[in-house]
Amino acid sequence: MPTSADPEFFHKLKVLVVEDSAGMRRLLAALLESMGVEQVIEARDGLKGLDAFIEHKPDIIITDGAMQPMDGYEMTQRVRAAGAAEGANPDVPILMISGHVERENVVHARDQGVTDYLPKPLSASVLYEAIVAAVSKPIHFVETPGYRGPSPKRQLTARGIDDPAL
Repeated sequence: MPTSADPEFFHKLKVLVVEDSAGMRRLLAALLESMGVEQVIEARDGLKGLDAFIEHKPDIIITDGAMQPMDGYEMTQRVRAAGAAEGANPDVPILMISGHVERENVVHARDQGVTDYLPKPLSASVLYEAIVAAVSKPIHFVETPGYRGPSPKRQLTARGIDDPAL
């Protein structure tokens, strides 16, 4: 394991997985359960993810980028703009997983308020590191007209990708 988080750390987490592929949802749920996460909520698109965010108030969201009818980028933007909707935390860490690791995709995710960007195929160690970092090292949030989320000036790269061109 890349770090040694307290086992209770994962047992207490409530994670919302938003992914249109049933197979990928099952894989993410299995990875999370192997880490000790006992509360995994699943949604098949951004619209259902937004509803689940308000209903279940997760500690962290893991979302795909490309989905229909609402993608992970728009869902992230709406979560950040939601305010404290019925007790849900608009500052919740949001990890985006995507096979599109080109700079423009990562920048777009950052500009929508994504906390971290994880490349597909996703490894258990990258997911583990991202969850520990997102929950234990909160990012400073800014609020301007039309935007609420992590500073759009911060650097964000696809985690685990070493290409300097990104």
